[in-house]
Amino acid sequence: MTDVAKPIVLVVEDDEDTRGAIAETLEDNGYRVIHASSGRQAQQYLINSARPDCMVLDLMMPDMDGWALAAFMRQGRLPDVPFIVVTAAGDNWGYPAPPERVLKKPLDPDRLVALVGQLARPS
Repeated sequence: MTDVAKPIVLVVEDDEDTRGAIAETLEDNGYRVIHASSGRQAQQYLINSARPDCMVLDLMMPDMDGWALAAFMRQGRLPDVPFIVVTAAGDNWGYPAPPERVLKKPLDPDRLVALVGQLARPS
């Protein structure tokens, strides 16, 4: 499959090692990955680039957190992209996604790939 035909996943994670591990797992499973190290960087990508097929979204990040980014999508201020939450935050914080789309850190790579496969649809 050419890179153009691969589903695009936007990985929004401020920790470089975690972002790299997620990206490598997804790339090994046939996805094209776009990296964003903050919610603000992801916001700019969503405003200026083609809509990704899926997003993997960390919640606790400096600059703009995952809750704010998800709220902008709900409000129609950003394209609505199906997303998976990855977090170390307890559920008492509330998640902007249904429980079946929340992955706790450390991540189970097989579960991550399965969820992305359910949500990502080639453009």
